[in-house]
Amino acid sequence: MLAKRLELFENFIEPANKSKAIWRLLLGVVCLVVMYFILSTVAIAVFVVAKGDLAGNKMMMDMTEGRDPLSVILMLVSFVFMFIALLIAVRLVHKRGISSLIGPSNGTFWRNFMISFAVVIGLSLAGWAVYWFVETPAQNMAFGTWFLWMILAIPLLFLQIASEELIFRGYLQQQLAARFRSRWVWMLLPAITFGALHYQPSVMGQNAWLVVIVTTLFGIIAADVTARTGNLGAAMGLHFANNVFAITIMPLSGTLDGLGLFRTVIGVDDISQLRMMLLIDLALILIVFFIYLRWANRRG
Repeated sequence: MLAKRLELFENFIEPANKSKAIWRLLLGVVCLVVMYFILSTVAIAVFVVAKGDLAGNKMMMDMTEGRDPLSVILMLVSFVFMFIALLIAVRLVHKRGISSLIGPSNGTFWRNFMISFAVVIGLSLAGWAVYWFVETPAQNMAFGTWFLWMILAIPLLFLQIASEELIFRGYLQQQLAARFRSRWVWMLLPAITFGALHYQPSVMGQNAWLVVIVTTLFGIIAADVTARTGNLGAAMGLHFANNVFAITIMPLSGTLDGLGLFRTVIGVDDISQLRMMLLIDLALILIVFFIYLRWANRRG
């Protein structure tokens, strides 16, 4: 059974109670999107002018594909604008600070973060070992070069996952839970939105909907652990571990693989093989989620 509204969760959503009207949430989302669009557009314009039209436009295209280290770094830098846009929207529309989206720590935030991070990294490394046994992944860059890029990449990856968690499990989940009692609203709507935003048919082709399903399920798990723990620590740990592995250790060939130490032999163009890999990932996530729910419900 998915998480109920326990005291920890009520404390988590308490800052949203003073401005829980739906019109405020809708206005906040519009403000967030508009501010992000403005900030991103200005940054892109400055970049294109500084680099020149041809070089600037090429760099922007490279950034969307993420096939080299710099393009992935620039993609991650763009989340600075998302963070700033969220900060402005929450302050203007809801009259509260962005720290209120994190939830009360009570000394548990970093503990929750580290536990969930360790679990996901452990499972990812176990899956990597199995994958390596079946088919050796391709070396993407030398370890020394990769290590130097990580000095920039790791902080930016944390900013990226923090921005997304603050929006989906912080802002949206808090505001919806303050307005609606049903977990099918405050848990599923942010997760479905999160999944839908990962729909990339131009990149993933026929497997784009499978990516949406896997990502939506991840969003449900992140929402559930947030409801049970009362802050974003566990959700951020899950997300950070997943992205560290998927972007910097062994990314999928053909998309955002520029920073990977290794990369999969299977690429985005291998439709049937990629579909099988995604289905296996989905099955493993469902099994782990089922075990987690059994454990969490017995623990109370």
